[in-house]
Amino acid sequence: MLGREISKELVLGAGEQLKQLLSPHNEEDRNLIKKGLILFRQGSIYNVNTTTHTVSAKVQDVTSVQVELDLDDIVMSTCTCPYEGICRHRIATFLYVYASVDRVGTFVDLWKEEKSIDDVLRNVRKASTFLKPDKDYEDSSLASWIAFFNREYDEWLENVPSQNQLFQSLFLHYYSNLKKKAPKSPEMKQFFIVQASVTVFLKILQLINETKPTDYMLQHIIFPYLDQLIDNVQNAIAEMKRYALPFALDPLLVDSVERFRELLFTSKHYQYERTSLYQLLWIELLRRDKFISIEREWLEEELEQMDRTNESYAIEIEIALMHMDFLQSRDEDIFKSLEHLSSAALPLTFKWVEDIMKKKNWKRLSGWISYLLNNATEYINSSIPFEEKRYTVRYMMKLIQQYASATKEDQLYEKACRKMLPLTYAEYHDLLLDKQQYKTWVELQTLLGFTIDEMDSYLLKEIEKSEPGILVPLYVKSVQAEIALKTRENYKMAVRYLKRIKAQYKKLKREEVWENYINQLAIEHKRLRAFKEELKKGKLIHD
Repeated sequence: MLGREISKELVLGAGEQLKQLLSPHNEEDRNLIKKGLILFRQGSIYNVNTTTHTVSAKVQDVTSVQVELDLDDIVMSTCTCPYEGICRHRIATFLYVYASVDRVGTFVDLWKEEKSIDDVLRNVRKASTFLKPDKDYEDSSLASWIAFFNREYDEWLENVPSQNQLFQSLFLHYYSNLKKKAPKSPEMKQFFIVQASVTVFLKILQLINETKPTDYMLQHIIFPYLDQLIDNVQNAIAEMKRYALPFALDPLLVDSVERFRELLFTSKHYQYERTSLYQLLWIELLRRDKFISIEREWLEEELEQMDRTNESYAIEIEIALMHMDFLQSRDEDIFKSLEHLSSAALPLTFKWVEDIMKKKNWKRLSGWISYLLNNATEYINSSIPFEEKRYTVRYMMKLIQQYASATKEDQLYEKACRKMLPLTYAEYHDLLLDKQQYKTWVELQTLLGFTIDEMDSYLLKEIEKSEPGILVPLYVKSVQAEIALKTRENYKMAVRYLKRIKAQYKKLKREEVWENYINQLAIEHKRLRAFKEELKKGKLIHD
């Protein structure tokens, strides 16, 4: 949808502006791009609205911020965070927009190379005139493709420029080279890209086993490549489905049954990503009873052998068997199997929920939504890192929102917001404001310990205008917090809040309540001479 609303030329032009503003040779700029990329990949951008040349969006970081992106003049873009100039939130929003017209990795690569997009496109067109049909493999043979992939890998490995950039080179050079040599026919080309992407995914896992990279590399260097490969597989499959698939593809699909199993066993790293890609491939390409029967039989035999030999990939086998159950609509069997797994398995169900939602099978989906809600608390209370839980819950809330909207179950989404606090703070915050439930909104801020100075001043004015007095409890709490810090500056801030409280009581025509409150406050803190002086300066009390 975003891609239809904003022209590709405008987005690419904004990218050129960013390239001029940020240099890959400047460490601060590199960190900005990296942080923006992380926010984008975490799915932190939401509530996106567009015009022909602007994009407004919220970005969930430590707190939620509002970004207004001007694609005509990127410098004129704004963000409610305190950072001056181009911030990580504006970068993340731009990458979100860029993803609607091209692969995000393309922009990052071009930025690092400091070449204009137009120059690169021209070079690609010129190079394409010299390409000749490739005879390195048989178009309709998966075995021939894999042999070709392996030959190209061996050649790449011999000429890899630096061991320090092993994974980068694998993705940018080896993978790019494979895609350039794809078959000419559109449907075969896309399936070739699927297989090439799976191959590179597996090669990365093999290299991890051999090189044992640090946790930092696994999270910040390698993970984005695997994430991009999964996206590429999804995009290639979507492109394939635009065509009537030829019969020549059937033998390749049969051979793929065994090929895709390698995702389950190649490495212990990235369990979620491996099983997620396995699920995707089966849902989109191998969803046939004959394939499912073959796979189920093999998985059951393998699991039985693992029980005898105590092998370490039993969980992957169980997940794969549950996936076969899903493909045959045996949901109750899946729910029983999930009871034996830890709460960390919850995100594995999202691919199934998405598939049911795509088919608009609301009756079947209701059971899955109930499962998510019933198991959310255990997941939230688990020892899983906070950032991972926040990302998972945010994604789950999107699924629940889509279901609630489609089935007109308005209370379900709000119930989910309350159930998964504090991880659903951003969603609940926006929902309450949309419904103008300001009293509940104030209770939410108080519950989570937010002070008035952490909130958007424009929003506070709107709430005060709509419901005078509703913010008094927040102001009172902030006054107490400032007084407790016992510095002159804090006393001045407390007086500023007190003036707002006074104004609210005046609007409510409850001046006597204000007088009782301020007199009681002055008596309570009569030993704080500096505070008393500030009250007098502010004309809140008199001698």
